[in-house]
Amino acid sequence: MRALSRRDLFSTLGACGLAALPACTAGHAEKVKITRVDLHKVVVPMQDDIISSPELGPDALTEFPSIPKFILELHTDSGIVGVGETPRAVEESDVLPNAQFLEGKNLFDLNLARLELPNRRTYSAFEIAVFDALGKAVGWPVYQLLGGKAQDKVYVTYWCGRKNPVDARRVAQRALDGGFTNLKMKGRPGDPIVEAVAAVGEVAPNLKVTVDFNSHYATAEEFLPIGKGLDVLDNMLTIEDPVKKDDLSQFARLEELLRTPITLTAGNARLIVEGAKAGACTYINTGPAPGMHGFVRNAYVAGGAGMPVWHGSGHELGIKDAAFIHSCAAAENCTLASDALSYRRVDDLLVEAIPIVESYAIVPDRPGLGVELDRDAVARYGV
Repeated sequence: MRALSRRDLFSTLGACGLAALPACTAGHAEKVKITRVDLHKVVVPMQDDIISSPELGPDALTEFPSIPKFILELHTDSGIVGVGETPRAVEESDVLPNAQFLEGKNLFDLNLARLELPNRRTYSAFEIAVFDALGKAVGWPVYQLLGGKAQDKVYVTYWCGRKNPVDARRVAQRALDGGFTNLKMKGRPGDPIVEAVAAVGEVAPNLKVTVDFNSHYATAEEFLPIGKGLDVLDNMLTIEDPVKKDDLSQFARLEELLRTPITLTAGNARLIVEGAKAGACTYINTGPAPGMHGFVRNAYVAGGAGMPVWHGSGHELGIKDAAFIHSCAAAENCTLASDALSYRRVDDLLVEAIPIVESYAIVPDRPGLGVELDRDAVARYGV
């Protein structure tokens, strides 16, 4: 058999997706050097009627649409550009140390499981950009870098803040019109949440509801009357974080007394294991805090305990949502409706929105994240 020449080797690599790289770039031993990171500070409003009903506020939900975030463009000497997106409420001082740390680094030298970045607040944004650039370099979708695709489409939810029954009916109709089968709502002490969930059921009986209480109740006994009120409704899927997490026996008490399953939000493997040992929950919400690699790891931990998961969010834009969807696609037990919610903004900053068909987001199959940043929209919403 004839030995492969260097020309033959690069022809083969090109067929595998490396054709976009210069001939001097073959992998770890070569250089795909990060040359600079461009930052774009943006504020993108929400669509109408998404956040809480006015008489139930003010709360944090009424403020977050006006909080800026950064879009990153990570440039390399090969011409490949990876894009990322920060969480809300970060400053340029949180972004610049990571950008400076990565400048001059070779993409193929980075530890994808643990990027040694100096600022943890913007870790996820740079992780997304690195994975996007590296996926483009080798011709792989990001889910392949996360271990492979376990599912072709990702179940996603419709969403609203704290709503009164009249507003909840309007939200339910929009969810129904959009083909969604799950609705996530917010609740806290004093809200007419039982009446609001009942109103959703009157409009859309088959729309399953998740209510997130963000641990606003102190004890199981304090929450129990609300839980029992929700328990008698036929459209409840799960109750998320009803009580504080410093005593998981309170979660376990509700899991024992209520028919509706309890969900624990757990951004790290330790809390997932503790929740499983305590019998604190049926389901796990394990995002967005861990990042992409961390989410997949946590999903495997929860799966070992027999618990399905979903991916939470902070109401992101399209770049971060694309990262969420790749993470979910790589986790076979991510079967509950995840919070990929960029469609609720007036613009997701993508050239083409991520398709959502009958409550499922279609996983992009192109290299990297498989989405393209709309630079005109970035300029339009720039701060």
